[in-house]
Amino acid sequence: MAGIDVAVTGLGLVTPAGIGTAASWAAVRAGRPTAALDPALEGNPVRISCRVPDWDPGQLLGGRRAHRLDRFTQFALVAAREAIADAGLDPQTWDGARVGVILGCADGGPGTVETQHRVLVEESPARVSPLLLPMQLPNMLAGQTAIEFGAKGPNLVVATACASGATAIGTARDLLLLDRCDIVVAGGSEAMITPLVMAGFAQMGALSRREDDPATASRPFDLDRDGFVAGEGAGVVILERAADARARGARIRARIAGYGATADAHHMTSPHPDGLGVQSAVRTALEDAGASAGDVQYVNAHGTAT
Repeated sequence: MAGIDVAVTGLGLVTPAGIGTAASWAAVRAGRPTAALDPALEGNPVRISCRVPDWDPGQLLGGRRAHRLDRFTQFALVAAREAIADAGLDPQTWDGARVGVILGCADGGPGTVETQHRVLVEESPARVSPLLLPMQLPNMLAGQTAIEFGAKGPNLVVATACASGATAIGTARDLLLLDRCDIVVAGGSEAMITPLVMAGFAQMGALSRREDDPATASRPFDLDRDGFVAGEGAGVVILERAADARARGARIRARIAGYGATADAHHMTSPHPDGLGVQSAVRTALEDAGASAGDVQYVNAHGTAT
C-alpha cells in the first residue's frame, strides 16, 4: 500500500498531569513531575504512584454510566471524546459501519476484580456484582467505546504489555490501508494502580523505592536507577487516510509513515541482551516508511528505569 498516508487528525488525553491534552502538554513543558506518595497504597512495599488527579467520572460521564464502568474504560471514553472533537468529527453523522475502535490494554480492570473478590470473601457469592465481567474484561474497553460513539466497524483490544497502545495504532493503520475502515479510534488505556497489582510489581523488583523523593524516583538513564513509577490514564488518536482527511478539510496533526512489530522470543520480562528485537522492529518500521536512519529526528525511548 505504498504511497497511502495515514493521518492523525485528533488527540485526546487523560494523564496524571490532568484531563485533556492542554493540561498534559503544560506539565510536560514545565517539567512538572506527577509522582507522589499514594494513600491508597498504604501498607504496600512501594507507595509511590502517578494518579490522574481530581477524577470525577460521574461529572464527566454521568453517574449511571460511570457506575457501570471500570476506571480504565472511564479514562478511554473521556480521552476518545476529546480526540473525536479535536478531529472535527460528529458521531451523530458519521457512517458508524466504517468506524473502527482498536485500543490497547495490558490488564483490564483489576480494581473491579479486587473489589468484587472482597465481596466474595467477606460476604457471599450471591453478593458479587453481575457487572463484574462486563466491567473488568479487557475487550470491553473497545466495546464500551463503540457503544458510546456508535462505531460499528472492527472492534478489538490488543494486549502487548507496555507496547499495547503502539500496537493498537499500528493495527489501526493496517485496517485503514486495507480499506476495512475510514476512521479508527486508536490508542490505549490503563488503570492498574491497585494494591494487588502494585504488590506484584514490587515483588518483581520492578518499582522504584525512592519514597523519600517521589518526584525524582523515575530516572531511566541514571546509573542508580532502581525501577519505574506506576502511572495510569489514557491516550487516544483519531486515524484516517490522509487523502480522506484532506478532502474534508481536517487538520492533520501528524502522519503514521511506517510501523514495525517484532518479538525477542527470549525471556518473559527481560529484552534480548543485544537488543535484537528492537533493532528488527526499527528496521521494519523504517523500511515500511521508505526511510533511512538518517531521516529520524526524534526517538521516544521506552525508558522504564528497570
